[in-house]
Parts: sequence; C-alpha cells; structure tokens
Amino acid sequence: MLGASWAYDDEEPRVISVSTRNPLDDRKVVERLHKVLGKADALVGHNSDAFDLKKFNTRAVFYGLDPLAKKIRLDTLKMARKYFKFSSNKLSYICNYLGLEAKDESPDWDKCLEGDAQELRYMRQYNKQDVVATRELYYKLRGWHDTHPRMQDKVRDIEGREVEVCKVCGSPELKKDGTRLVASGRRKQKFQCLSCGSYQIGGFIN
Repeated sequence: MLGASWAYDDEEPRVISVSTRNPLDDRKVVERLHKVLGKADALVGHNSDAFDLKKFNTRAVFYGLDPLAKKIRLDTLKMARKYFKFSSNKLSYICNYLGLEAKDESPDWDKCLEGDAQELRYMRQYNKQDVVATRELYYKLRGWHDTHPRMQDKVRDIEGREVEVCKVCGSPELKKDGTRLVASGRRKQKFQCLSCGSYQIGGFIN
C-alpha cells in the first residue's frame, strides 16, 4: 500500500504514505490504517468491499496483524448499482453527474513506486480528495438506501422525554408521512427525514 487517507465524520481528511527513501516498505501505512479502522463503528467507501478492504486485509495478514472486528460497511458503489442506472459507476463520473466535487486525475503510480517525491505528494492530495468525494456521495445517496442500518439511537430532550431522530443521519427534523402495516398486524407511524430524505418507521399507532 503506497498510502491511505481517512476521515472521521466531517473532519478534515488525514493521510499517510510510504517514504521517498523506501517506497516499497508499507508497514507503517498498514499498521496505522489498522488502528484507524479498528476504532471506527462504520466504514464508508466506494468499491471498498470488493477492492480496498481486501487489499488492506492482504497486507495486514502479511504483517501478522489481527483481523478487524465486524463493522457496519456502507459501499457507495453498491448503492449506485442497486438504486440507480448511471452510465458509469466510477466515483468521478457519479460525482460529476451529481454536481459534487470529483476526484482529481490519478497520480503516476509507477513514479510513486519509485519514491518520486513530487508524485507521492500529489498522491497524498489525491487520496484526501478521494475521501471527500466519497463522503459527499454517501451523503447524497444514503436517503435512498431502504435497508440502511440504524446509525443513531433515540435521544432525550432536556426534560428527559424520548425524541425520535432519523436512524440514518441523526436529524430530529422528521415529518409524519402516514402509517405502515407491519408483520404483527398493527400499524406504525412512518416518518420522512427532512435532512437526508430517508424514511423510517416509528412507534405503534393505537
């Protein structure tokens, strides 16, 4: 692994890469990323299930690192394929189509492998932009994900009363949108989030 970039929620992306002196030694990159991923509750990426995580696992097992605990995994490529029919499912294409900040042109990977300082510097910036683009795409698509795992629990207001919040983005800005019949034969309140657009089911209607 030549490098890696990541961000927690809306924080500025962080990045690490191999050195110019020994670009084929990626131990520090892999070990740092192992710690980062280990702390996360959920992992968001584009084609991360089929590519990024498997590449990481391959290097992690090479260095004798433990497997990561099971995580919530949200792959925007899978969302794009399941709910839409874009002409291309590449991250840069979808972001351009949706008016989001897209990825820059890829660095020269051969030069990176040779330890070229300028190209490695560009690669680090490219990786950070990749994280930003993926994050913005996730925010754009998550409301369409009808099986999105619950990311937020109910919260309480200052008087201790339970407040319903969006299970996807945590916003309390929910509007009632009729009811839904569930398997028990009872009806539950349906809500739509005014922030991300997702729907969720609330308490039973008597």
